[in-house]
Amino acid sequence: MDSIELRSEKVRSIIGKIPSIVVRSGISILFAVFLLLLIGSYSFPYTETIQVPAQIIPSGDSSYSAQLEIPIALQSKIEQGLPVMIEVEGYTKNKYGQLFGNIEQQDSTYIIKETHKYLIAKVNLEDNLCLSGGKVITYYPSMQGKATILLKKERLLKVIFGCLS
Repeated sequence: MDSIELRSEKVRSIIGKIPSIVVRSGISILFAVFLLLLIGSYSFPYTETIQVPAQIIPSGDSSYSAQLEIPIALQSKIEQGLPVMIEVEGYTKNKYGQLFGNIEQQDSTYIIKETHKYLIAKVNLEDNLCLSGGKVITYYPSMQGKATILLKKERLLKVIFGCLS
């Protein structure tokens, strides 16, 4: 152990040497990229959604609503007033658009399908059967669709640093 010189001339020359321009500029570039990603994450949206089957049903006096089957494991995330977008079967959302509405109520009873439990939620459709692309569709019995429920929409920065606190 006594033979190792920690203060030799070679060690002092390495420690006292200023890093080269390549190393300094590389560190600066990495810092700038990290800073840009951090600033960009403030403007990037983070949306949490779930997709469930929907059935369109008449509600009386020429209005319509949708009935959603929500897996019981997700019941704690569903609240009244959450926005819902429904893609009706046979009408692609890219070409025709989709139906919009909000969750009006959630039943406390559940149904069992193929050994899975589902809660039933009712959605009020904003424009009845008028798709967002402007096309009005005609109702037929057992009209089905795929509903996307928007659980939350916030900035990515909040999601990243919300986990730290």
